[in-house]
Amino acid sequence: MANTLSLPKEADIKKVLKKDDKDLPGFAQVMAKMLSLCNDPNAAIEDIAKLVETDPGITAKALSIVNSSFFNLRSRVSAISEAVLFLGLDEIKKICLGVTFFEKMVKNSHKKPFDRTFFWRHCLCVASLSQAIAEEIGYPSPEDAYTAGLLHDFGRIVLDRAGRVNYADFCKNAINYTGTLVEEEREIIGIGHDDLGAYYAHRWGFPQKLCLAIQYHHRCFRHLDLSKEDIQFICVVCLADFLAWTQGMGSVDVIFPLALHPGIEKEIQLDTIDFEAVIQKMDEEIENTSEFYGFEFPSSDQYRASLLKANLKLSAINSGAFPEKGDEIHEQKRSVTASFLAPHSSLDPQKILCATLKAICKDFGFERVYILKAAPPLRRLNVVKCLKQKQFSDQLASHYISMGNTENGFLQCLRNKEPAIINGTLPGEKEVLEKFAVSQMLVVPFCSHDKVIGLLGMDHVESGKKIEPGLFSSIAIVANELGRALENASAYRKAKSASLHDGMTGLLNRMAIDDLLKKSFVKAVNEHFAFCVAMIDVDHFKKFNDMFGHQEGDNVLKLISKTLKKMSRPTDHVGRYGGEEFIVILNDTDLSKAVVYAERIRTQIEHLGHLLSDRLQGLGLTVSIGVSCFEDGMKRYDTLVSKADKALYKAKDAGRNRVVSG
Repeated sequence: MANTLSLPKEADIKKVLKKDDKDLPGFAQVMAKMLSLCNDPNAAIEDIAKLVETDPGITAKALSIVNSSFFNLRSRVSAISEAVLFLGLDEIKKICLGVTFFEKMVKNSHKKPFDRTFFWRHCLCVASLSQAIAEEIGYPSPEDAYTAGLLHDFGRIVLDRAGRVNYADFCKNAINYTGTLVEEEREIIGIGHDDLGAYYAHRWGFPQKLCLAIQYHHRCFRHLDLSKEDIQFICVVCLADFLAWTQGMGSVDVIFPLALHPGIEKEIQLDTIDFEAVIQKMDEEIENTSEFYGFEFPSSDQYRASLLKANLKLSAINSGAFPEKGDEIHEQKRSVTASFLAPHSSLDPQKILCATLKAICKDFGFERVYILKAAPPLRRLNVVKCLKQKQFSDQLASHYISMGNTENGFLQCLRNKEPAIINGTLPGEKEVLEKFAVSQMLVVPFCSHDKVIGLLGMDHVESGKKIEPGLFSSIAIVANELGRALENASAYRKAKSASLHDGMTGLLNRMAIDDLLKKSFVKAVNEHFAFCVAMIDVDHFKKFNDMFGHQEGDNVLKLISKTLKKMSRPTDHVGRYGGEEFIVILNDTDLSKAVVYAERIRTQIEHLGHLLSDRLQGLGLTVSIGVSCFEDGMKRYDTLVSKADKALYKAKDAGRNRVVSG
């Protein structure tokens, strides 16, 4: 386990928790024993009954569930050992495990907890979904998957009970977060619930695969030296967690950006799962047990609204990028055609694609050329760009090619990274050709970093003439050059972006800000354009480094930079001006509005400091802000910076944590 779990150090745990695990009420001993019994094939029901009956509250809750209308037993039972005769050992284990977790860890609470209703409902949903998915894919121990789903997020309870940062306040502020909840935990609290949960799961002797599922349900794991069964086990929990959030069953009452774990579709054949049956099973189980845990089941309208919000956010974060920068493609010594040179003419990926398609039509005489791009979660190829030729309109955007397990020319092209003619002789090809209204098409892969990122498709849709096999090698060179050009464009964009941004915070650097400030200044002079500058400085920043170390000081700067980006408009420019000093160019803004903006920033960072008060004991996080505004008659752009800087130091002299205009 030491080789596969990347556990936090004890010193890291002490930084984020107020209490030791001894103060977590009875959870470690009871849950560890329960898990041990549930995973022991030789355990007798008497052993489980004895453990449950040591706590009357757990016994009463378990028996109330057993005697509910959901199970419809022939007669009322009054003992756990009796219930097993009607329900079976596995079902009793599941009930007792859930009730023990609920009674010992979830229900008991200190003042001002985060909303346990959403958390517990989420746990039950993920548990039910995990078991159902495990059964669908033939995983050997569906009951273990239920356990992992139930306990995957218990690190959140530890944070709520013992965290230095108030977890209830952290969750209330969740609507302002731009990343996933676990990413925000790492930045604001100092640790994610996944790492914290794995730490205690390992310390308390939980089974190895359960510890793995707890730690890796939000992160990559396929690089680890794990058995296929353990990888599949983690995937089941990851997929169940994803499905629960899409159904409005998250652990907090906020919809976050969702991303399906990239390893799942490589390990689980998603198209073989009856998701309708899986969701229906979750619905039935949660609806029938909700009364025992005191929460209401969302209506179908609430489901649809939550699903819509989740999908909108999912689309927003998945609408990204083209290829990564990869290894250089091997050049071939051939005569140079317009097609070969076309991708070099621009560093804009869209212009590169258009130029390539036009050149292929011109040089090779094809009547229609298009780009097919893979959509991995859906296992299909979509037409993302089509060159319009003569009277042929671009009607292919709605077409897609299903990529199941059927061996055909498209799969051969992707797997072998070689051109292929699709002529309808292999399974599924005829239907595709009918959609495209042709009898033949040529598909040629183009790659980045030795990975296929798309296919060039071409045909003779107007004349219907045959495709000559002799074109393969020439068009393959074009495809190689297309991949290289896209790599160069990506590298150029990254290099240009890096030269304009601060490496630590990701904000614009001083050089970029000065250039933008000059442009705004020229526009203001020529067009009477109103704009302001805000200078922000972290109060007593040196003490952060002295008391907590440079790493914590850097974390403070990163948190402030994220706050500035979140609270600024798209037309504003936010930068790091040096050390702990930040600058914001507020375009189309007068002085009164700039002061309001600055006060909002000051208040939000003060609130952030309150969240971090226990983590940064003895030192409050605040900022002072100086604001200046462009005035007619100004001769130099740096006058604005100078005036804002003077106002900033007036704010500091006035007692810190102030906004002053100059």
